[in-house]
Amino acid sequence: MQSQPFQIMAKPAGSICNLDCHYCFYLEKPHLAQRHMDFNLLEKYIENYIHQTPQQEVTFLWQGGEPTLAGIDFYRQAVKLQRRYAGRKKIYNALQTNGVLLNTEWAEFLREHQFLVGLSIDGTEAMHDAYRVSKSQKGTFKQVMDALNLLKSHQVEFNTLTVVHKGNVKSGAEVYQFLREIGSTYMQFIPLMGEWEQKASSEDYGKMMRDIFDQWYPNDIGRIGVQFIEQWLMAYLGLEPSLCIFRKNCGDQMIIEQNGDIYSCDHYVYPEYKLGNLVETPLLDMTYSPQQQRFGQMKSHLSARCQQCRFQFACHGGCPKHRTVQGFGEPHNQLCEAYYSTLEYLDPYLKHLANYLRQQHQHSY
Repeated sequence: MQSQPFQIMAKPAGSICNLDCHYCFYLEKPHLAQRHMDFNLLEKYIENYIHQTPQQEVTFLWQGGEPTLAGIDFYRQAVKLQRRYAGRKKIYNALQTNGVLLNTEWAEFLREHQFLVGLSIDGTEAMHDAYRVSKSQKGTFKQVMDALNLLKSHQVEFNTLTVVHKGNVKSGAEVYQFLREIGSTYMQFIPLMGEWEQKASSEDYGKMMRDIFDQWYPNDIGRIGVQFIEQWLMAYLGLEPSLCIFRKNCGDQMIIEQNGDIYSCDHYVYPEYKLGNLVETPLLDMTYSPQQQRFGQMKSHLSARCQQCRFQFACHGGCPKHRTVQGFGEPHNQLCEAYYSTLEYLDPYLKHLANYLRQQHQHSY
């Protein structure tokens, strides 16, 4: 068990953000007074993470809130520490940002150190500005596009993260074409979950995924990656999806807050899911603790409906956080209708792609 790979996602500035997105679930979280993780803790985190993970390639995921609020000097220090402790391991960095604080200095730094930047953009100006607004309630689309152009001009690798909500869910084809036109070569479409008036229905989310697939399949195979297609194709190839929500078990992707607290998962930053604090408890004691093992295995407790489903191999009941529908033995996923209808539609195409890739693999030997 202690050689099982794991990932830790860091929130160096905690949950604080410089925007006021109407659907942000972090806004309700308590905010610590400090602006960012202090350098002593940063060093402890980097040293422990590099030395304790069994994998030879270690990715540091910097998320938020808004991680650029930690300041560029924080990341300069992080890179310096990564070099100090890397040994023979290969180190990667990925930064998920709203882009608003990015400037030339940031772009040059991100390019020099080969950060992968995930840029949050919800589609066209009207779709994006519907909910992604500043503290003064003004739309942020133009600032995000400025950031995008900055990343492109400095040749910083980027992908896009689009939150699916009522303002864009019925425009799947348009959203895809827009992201394609602005140069996104890898797209994530994350449905807004929780008790939000902006939340799209599962039915509409499923329709959006099918519309996106219809845009992608004839034109962009091998050119553009779409996360949900990629993940389900992995399942059709007999591989385990890399995205936790579609795997049989989870629990190997934890979160570290700016004060060193480590939680089971970013969706479960609640007191009962706190594993400990990096300053007080050895990292591996938390990672492989019975509490965390139980957390990861709970995902495999599927509803009766899931157990009988022909697409169980591809979604494994989705994220446990979204299993709130009662009446199926175990709680059932709110997004089941979206997943099932989309997989039913994609099934012949994914089988065809999987067969093609297997043949290519055989011919390469």
